[in-house]
Amino acid sequence: MANIGRPRRGGGGRRGPPRGMGRRPPFREFRPPPPRDYGDTEDLGSREIDVESKKLLIEVKSNEQGKFVKITETQTQGRGRLILNIETAVILRGILDTYIAELDTLTSTSTEGSDSERLRSESFSQGRRRYFADVRYNNRGKFVKLTMIAGSKSFVALPLEGLTPFHTGLCQLLDEFAPTDGSAPPSPNRDPLPNSREVRAGGKTFFFDVERNDRGAFVRLSEVLRVSGRRTHINIPNSCWPQMSEVFTQLSQELPYEAGSASGSGSEDN
Repeated sequence: MANIGRPRRGGGGRRGPPRGMGRRPPFREFRPPPPRDYGDTEDLGSREIDVESKKLLIEVKSNEQGKFVKITETQTQGRGRLILNIETAVILRGILDTYIAELDTLTSTSTEGSDSERLRSESFSQGRRRYFADVRYNNRGKFVKLTMIAGSKSFVALPLEGLTPFHTGLCQLLDEFAPTDGSAPPSPNRDPLPNSREVRAGGKTFFFDVERNDRGAFVRLSEVLRVSGRRTHINIPNSCWPQMSEVFTQLSQELPYEAGSASGSGSEDN
């Protein structure tokens, strides 16, 4: 007797909606978070630097968070952009002061036979942002590269010949808009925090930043790969610093430094 009304196994129509309909898409559409609203931004002043094929714009702006400096390499469609608060820009000016004083030496330094593409390098920080001011060279010549690492990595670059006009433009703006003593106003009812430290090993840089929240002080230990800019970090509460220090001291005594072990895994970019 034939089975009526019961589909045969493996036969009959396909259950569910037709292909391509009623299914979840393989990915969810990305919607970027709304930008922070810092109120109206006021343009205070700017300088445009034009050297060879490079064009950089230095701007001083202000919002409810305070004054800040924006440096843009206009040909890179938004990729080449750095933002520094006014106090951090003063630190950058100090580094460039040194490079200007050594400009003749940097210009005449021979790169023949050199294994490194970096002639000079300085770093500084602003909260969780890292900045590098490097004098480098490639097959097109020597140049200055300013890098900001804040989750992602962005940079601006200009030929070494453009360092003097760039430095002059930055100094003119800071002379007009930066605090006269180059320092930020102190926070009320707060003891000053220790300065940041850094340790370089192979292709990595480790940053030690002391911060404070409602639970107390802590050190943010960050590992940054200098080539890719990838960053990871851990927070270590102030209460366990003595124990951590003691552990490192014991480990150092039990296992002295071994050449070639700086990366910890045999790879500088790991």
